[in-house]
Amino acid sequence: MKHRNWFWGIFFLASAIFVIASQIGAFVQIGFWSLAATVMLAAVLISSLTDLNWFGMFISLALLYLIYQQPLHLVAFSFWQLLLAALFASIGFSMIFHPHHHYWCRYHHGWDGDSCTRSEENIDGNEILVKTSFSESCKYLHSDSLKSANLSSSFGKLSVYFDQVQLSPEGAEIRINESFGEMVLYLHRNWRIIDHVHAAFGAVNSDRNDVPAEPGAPAVTLTGSVSFGNLSIRYV
Repeated sequence: MKHRNWFWGIFFLASAIFVIASQIGAFVQIGFWSLAATVMLAAVLISSLTDLNWFGMFISLALLYLIYQQPLHLVAFSFWQLLLAALFASIGFSMIFHPHHHYWCRYHHGWDGDSCTRSEENIDGNEILVKTSFSESCKYLHSDSLKSANLSSSFGKLSVYFDQVQLSPEGAEIRINESFGEMVLYLHRNWRIIDHVHAAFGAVNSDRNDVPAEPGAPAVTLTGSVSFGNLSIRYV
């Protein structure tokens, strides 16, 4: 954490220098709000690079290009062209470089691996609702008889851990609404998964590796949709 604070401290000092230096030459016509957006997008880009968040990377690059294409006399593209290119590139990289390792949180689980570096929240209940946007977060669910979970995420990354969940005798339904981002579900390996998720210009990845669920294991039905995003299902 100390090294991270040093890094961001240096970043914002450099940003201050950039704001002053940008008033020289071609940068004069950019304006205050464009400079403010540059600083924020650069922060998102750097954070996405460290976490290998492809959506954050390419979308921030596309918006930076949009800001500077006129002052720097770059090839002109419309907002929608840049956004679509960024989304397609994000989906492509997420599919090609799909991680095969697990990201655990030591604090909550005591397992080895990388801890979550974004907002974390513990949620209790048998009918759970999670909704996030423009952020990266980890949700740790706790339930003794889960019936349903509604998970919605847009323009960000949402990781949901079900390792502290027990299903109701009738099973449970997990409804997915993912758009312009990434969602990662950590499910029990012995659960029977019925996948009815519809992917429109998106991808659904699973790391079960053909390991069958236990006979008579509880059933989880996945429903909903993934639009211009990526859903990863990992088993623990």
